Amino acid sequence: MRQMIPLEEARQIMLDAVRPLETIKVDLPDAFGMALAEDVTAPHPLPPFDRSPLDGYALRAADTVAAGREHPAALTVTETIYAGHTAKGTVEPGTAMGIMTGAPLPPGADCVIRFEDTRREGNQVYIFSPLQPEQGVIHAGEDVAAGETVLTAGVTVDAGVTGLLAALGQTRAAVRRQPRVALFSTGDELLEPYSPLVPGRIYNSNLPALAAQVREAGGIPLPGGNRPDQTALITATIEQALKVSDLIVSTGGVSVGERDVVKEAMEAAGVEPLFWRAGFKPGTPVVCGRKDGRLVVGLSGNPAAAMITFILLVRPVLRRLGGHREIDLPRVQARMAVGFPKGGRQRRFVRAVVRWRDGGYLARPAGLQSPGAMRSLVEGNALLDVPAGHGPLKEGEMVEAILIK
Repeated sequence: MRQMIPLEEARQIMLDAVRPLETIKVDLPDAFGMALAEDVTAPHPLPPFDRSPLDGYALRAADTVAAGREHPAALTVTETIYAGHTAKGTVEPGTAMGIMTGAPLPPGADCVIRFEDTRREGNQVYIFSPLQPEQGVIHAGEDVAAGETVLTAGVTVDAGVTGLLAALGQTRAAVRRQPRVALFSTGDELLEPYSPLVPGRIYNSNLPALAAQVREAGGIPLPGGNRPDQTALITATIEQALKVSDLIVSTGGVSVGERDVVKEAMEAAGVEPLFWRAGFKPGTPVVCGRKDGRLVVGLSGNPAAAMITFILLVRPVLRRLGGHREIDLPRVQARMAVGFPKGGRQRRFVRAVVRWRDGGYLARPAGLQSPGAMRSLVEGNALLDVPAGHGPLKEGEMVEAILIK
């Protein structure tokens, strides 16, 4: 088993071990957050007909050539067209039709003028300036052409994608199945939130936090509760999780202590070891193995370390399993608004607040940076990627930041 490997190598080992899950078809509202499994071709143009983008009058531009403030063009209004309806007649020379937003352009008309730029007297409407052909008209196919590939496989279904598919008449979507992620924590010190807090024990925050991270990444969490630091119980948990999930993630028991038995339990469950420990802080003691095409990942028991390691290593795997084209969070260059005193031999990810100010991103460390401190992940929206061997960060120094929310 490889030990103390760079972050990028660990990430690549994990990504190489997984493939997108199978394609399923779901009702369109249920596809939100999932990845399209195939390209989508428009069966008809959008909009499907020439239409008006405003409330006004549809007319012939030729009838307004000589129009002016002193001598307006006077046109006879023959009817009004409402959205969802079509004209009964044709716009003839010297005539116009009232038209509402979204209504089809009537035959004979080649432009639209808004109500506010006209004067109406009875069935006569007065135009005070010349119009150009096509003015005020949205043409069929202006947004999407018939036969055009409008969405490609791997696109995440968000509100915009949902609206576009609905506009094309789609009621179902072909998507990749969401990965099921078995979660459990280890540690004799852990309590469920409903238990009384007693000396020497803490509530298990890792499990609900990781479940939320799984949902954000597009997966389905399968929380499995707490396990004491006993090899046999953890082995049985892994074996059961392999039967019901696509990925297994645990927290705790992965370092070098006497009761850090997760690696031993993975071996007992027949999991092939891939690596143990990665060269970054917090979260160094991460372990990863594989069995039956499924990854088993053990994260640090420290809450912040577990969540950060999830962001760096587990989230990209979940996105790959779910078929998403974009598996990485955005990175930006930010300038330090204040210094950060810690340096070190090992690569470090600093929780920070990053904001756009005066044409660039400014970064400020967010609260306590210890592996167990959680408040900094509430206050912060980014991780500053500080290279190995880098000294303290100075005010004004540029640093790469991962935007995590």
